[in-house]
Amino acid sequence: MDEDLFLKNLLLREVVPATGCTEVGAVALAAGWAARALSSQGDNLEEIEIEVDESTYKNGFGVGVPGTGESGLAFAAAMGALSPRKVEQGLQILENPESTTIEKARTLIADHRVKVIRVSGPRDILIRAKVRYKDDDASALIQGSHDHLVGVEKNRKPYHGAPASEGGIWKEAEQIKDLKYRTFIQFAQKMDTKGFPLLKQALEMNMRFAMEARKKTPSLRIGQVIEKYGDPGEMGEGLSGKVQFITALAVEARMKGLDLPVMACAGSGNQGLVATIPVVETARRLGTPEEQVLRALALSYLTTIYIKAFTGILSPICGCGVAAAVGAGCGIVFLMGGDASQIEAQINNMVGAMAGIICDGAKSGCSMKALLAVGLAVDSTYLSMENIQIPARDGIMGKDVMDTLKNLQEIVEGGMSSMDATIVKVMEAKK
Repeated sequence: MDEDLFLKNLLLREVVPATGCTEVGAVALAAGWAARALSSQGDNLEEIEIEVDESTYKNGFGVGVPGTGESGLAFAAAMGALSPRKVEQGLQILENPESTTIEKARTLIADHRVKVIRVSGPRDILIRAKVRYKDDDASALIQGSHDHLVGVEKNRKPYHGAPASEGGIWKEAEQIKDLKYRTFIQFAQKMDTKGFPLLKQALEMNMRFAMEARKKTPSLRIGQVIEKYGDPGEMGEGLSGKVQFITALAVEARMKGLDLPVMACAGSGNQGLVATIPVVETARRLGTPEEQVLRALALSYLTTIYIKAFTGILSPICGCGVAAAVGAGCGIVFLMGGDASQIEAQINNMVGAMAGIICDGAKSGCSMKALLAVGLAVDSTYLSMENIQIPARDGIMGKDVMDTLKNLQEIVEGGMSSMDATIVKVMEAKK
């Protein structure tokens, strides 16, 4: 395997633009393709049925649908079915909704023409959209990742107007786990950043989102409060506090449905924000040249992707905390001149501290978890740079990064297998 080419393709596939929570975006995309196969404008559909795996159901339960003031998977499905001409936009299908489309979606919901069914069992993302109009029906299946369109059918026959998704997505996940972590560090050190315009695009897109989020003043005001009370720190006016309030603002705004794209990482826009903002703000504080910032971002994204390969795209544990913030922490150590062993110490220290943070769905409260995680990313850097590391004999720590992540995977798959079902039960009891 050509490792450099593999990692380049990995970045191009896993770092992609998305508008709104990726779960509502994926549901809208599936519904849009099904409606497209039926050549329907959506509001004429007699029935829209969405089947989703437990984790997708959990994550989309209460999250905002961009630009609509509404939330949840049913509304996302209605918006997608009403937007068949936007399916080529992929996970940006919900961007810039028209007011007439929003009102038609509300009518579909009010008329009880949209049904969301939770399917127990699948461990991967599974979203099946079915639409019906008179004697015709169509379906679209997304599986494995949020935009991996497996197939579209009309009247139970293949619909050839949909693009064929590349296969091998599960095989690729296993290939990632076979790589030693130092491979990612070496790649970031020697990569030609000019060959990765995606990195600069991610920097600009996510920081623009953060700037716009700051203007909107989300309802929980978590970011503003942290900014108000943040203490001065070792690096000036309080790097940890600044990173925390900017990230918290951005995450909450995204969960509320701010209608702007972000560059998602490993299937999550929140992970993209968390893996980006702390690295960029640290680089600004240090006066780091752009090329080195882009290298640090590449390492942050690749670390996030690497960890998610072990935990799963959707997981019972918080991806922002146990993957993206860890990636950001590694990017920060990289910016501060840390060597491979110090970057690896950052992973072990952060995973050891945060492995137990559960994911209870996408919602405004995710900003609190992001705040906690990115604060640790900055503060843990000082320990890692001083070669302080949780010993391998402690808890779930392994003798190296790969062993630690294998232990984490065992906990997620073996010890938390019923977590999502239990969380969903608690959430539904509050309806």
